[in-house]
Amino acid sequence: MGSLPESLLQEDLQDGFTLRLATPDEYGAVGDTLEDAFTDGCWVTEEYRHGLHNIEQRARTADVWVIVDGRNAIVAAVLTPKPEYYDGERYTFNVLGVGSAGRGHGLGKALVRHALAVAHAYGYRTVELHSSPQMTYAHRLYYSFGFHRRPDWETIIVDHGQRLLSFTRTEY
Repeated sequence: MGSLPESLLQEDLQDGFTLRLATPDEYGAVGDTLEDAFTDGCWVTEEYRHGLHNIEQRARTADVWVIVDGRNAIVAAVLTPKPEYYDGERYTFNVLGVGSAGRGHGLGKALVRHALAVAHAYGYRTVELHSSPQMTYAHRLYYSFGFHRRPDWETIIVDHGQRLLSFTRTEY
């Protein structure tokens, strides 16, 4: 596996936003931001809502990337697997969300672009992800990055019967 270049560890974005790794003392704010992102206009079960706040446990095997505004408030986040804990053929990222305070600035695009750059730095050519059916804005975003849907891979059932959609993207 490759390693992450310095340019991926912290990135200055437009309008005073910065993308960087979260610190452990920010995990509560990350969970709050993800809950805001996933419940504004969508529904989630209490079990899923609880999982959005379980950042400390997720951080054991995943890097927690955040976008902060000029006041250092977390407005968006995505998790990418740490390579030492991930042995899949295809890389993935998950729990990507932009809170209401960060919307309209292209931060979802910045998170997807970053997650793809992380996958590339670790030597992966294919990225696979899963998304709930009601996340239609996220689906449009994934399509804009060259992902395509894989109904034949849609076998994951979560939250009392909800079947997740599968998307994949391969670099050529």
